[in-house]
Amino acid sequence: MAVVSKLNNLVELAKEKSSERRRALLREVTDLFFDEPPARDTSVSQRFEDVLTSLAEQTAEEARVELSERFAETDMAPKGLVLKLAQDAIEVAAPILAKSSVLEEQDLIEIAETGQQTHLKAISQRDSVSERVSDTIVRRGDDHTVASLIRNEGAQISRQTFEVVSERAETSPVLQEPMVERADTPNDLLADLMLTVENNLRERIVERFDQVDPKVIEHAMAASRARLASRLEEDRELEEARKQIQGLKLRKQLDGAQLARLLRERQLMTFYVGFSEMTGVDIVAARRAIEQDCVDPLALICKAAGFDKALFVTLAVLRGAANAEAFSDAKELGRLYERITLEDAERAMRFWRLRRDVAA
Repeated sequence: MAVVSKLNNLVELAKEKSSERRRALLREVTDLFFDEPPARDTSVSQRFEDVLTSLAEQTAEEARVELSERFAETDMAPKGLVLKLAQDAIEVAAPILAKSSVLEEQDLIEIAETGQQTHLKAISQRDSVSERVSDTIVRRGDDHTVASLIRNEGAQISRQTFEVVSERAETSPVLQEPMVERADTPNDLLADLMLTVENNLRERIVERFDQVDPKVIEHAMAASRARLASRLEEDRELEEARKQIQGLKLRKQLDGAQLARLLRERQLMTFYVGFSEMTGVDIVAARRAIEQDCVDPLALICKAAGFDKALFVTLAVLRGAANAEAFSDAKELGRLYERITLEDAERAMRFWRLRRDVAA
């Protein structure tokens, strides 16, 4: 019996109302498709697509999940059915979104433009993700979805998208580790992250840099500093702050007590310039050490500059609101500072000083 005749007989049986019978029919039609796959873009393939899509719409989610799993890994799957399954509930859509080769780049982009985070995350896990699809996922995805994409070495990431993720990672620990661990993260963006991440990730960056030509690292540091400093240079307070710090230096009044006063009084730009002057890091590094949640960079900079524990703890506490809760953390901050060795501090400072020196 010809395949079309078999299919038509099954369709006649589909008039039954029983959901269990419909599910069984869906399996039978699917089996028939795989037993005798029709040539693509023929009347037979279109008939299969119509019947499968119609039956899928009338069956429970569990049956559609089974259908999705069977069609996810065949390039003979009917395109209309695949698109329908790809936009279903995530339990149904996930196998198709993650594996189907029938979905083309534009299909994935359109689904990513309108889909839920779960759908974007499934797309992010495909063996291969194009730059355009990655761009869409980063633009629409939350940090966990974007982290899934960055962890996927089969995802192609454009330079512009890398920069967007790097900037988001400044305030998102969820994105920091994937960016540091990804093999093709640009060196200058890793240099940006050195100012933000905790010590264990900073050490991973340093280890990577140790394997790279020093000239390449110097170029990366220069690019990082130029990009981040361009944001800061727009601040009108900067020049006035520089003049104020120079005046304090001439009067020999630039010391730890002065830094603490500036930070306490929220004269932040003047503090950044003064902290930069006293520690040997550039102003961007000084600013990030104060503004970010992670206290590790501030501790490393203070340790390398020879600041005593009391000054570090004072600056660490004054970064936020100096309330009772903040001061209760002082003992733990002091213990953290004592655990950092001068060797640890100097290892990180080697690169922060390079950032400063490439601009000189």
